[in-house]
Amino acid sequence: MATKLLKWGNGVGLLIPAVVARQHGFKAGSFVRIITLEREVRIRPVAVPCIDDYIPYEENPTNPETGEHYDKW
Repeated sequence: MATKLLKWGNGVGLLIPAVVARQHGFKAGSFVRIITLEREVRIRPVAVPCIDDYIPYEENPTNPETGEHYDKW
């Protein structure tokens, strides 16, 4: 199934056809996980996002408020 990518701010939005959205339980406002591989992108539903979803990958990420490493939370 093909779909079109749309410009959305500085990024790109993916239009998921209604039949696919219903099949996988996607609704407006649903959270998804985006998995990038060498030659493909996968989108999986998630119940709630975790903190890792909001942090750009860093070797040793720290909490900007406390300076503590995230692995010590």
